[in-house]
Amino acid sequence: MSKRLHLTVDPSSVSVAASIRVAAEAAPLLIIGGRALADLAAELGSMDAAGRYLSELAEDIGHPLAVNVPTSAASSSTAFISPRSWSPERLQGWIAGRHQELEDAFGDATHAR
Repeated sequence: MSKRLHLTVDPSSVSVAASIRVAAEAAPLLIIGGRALADLAAELGSMDAAGRYLSELAEDIGHPLAVNVPTSAASSSTAFISPRSWSPERLQGWIAGRHQELEDAFGDATHAR
């Protein structure tokens, strides 16, 4: 059984970017939801800026983080952002090691790309 923490922040009161950084530094697997991603993009000025921030954060913490966004009422898609030095095979192995944790959080995984 995996332990989870669900963190909600008010972007009018605290920095979403700073909150994500603190969580990423503490968590072995940080999964950012679609709302948090949208709030991060709003804070930083664009989705591109949010993507750059998350890429830099993965570099800083030394392991991947994930972004999960709904694709329909019944499903979602998760993308992983890993440090640049990681090969696709290393990322796949890291994800495989957390497969059950991901399914516990989001339901059965149907495929990976």
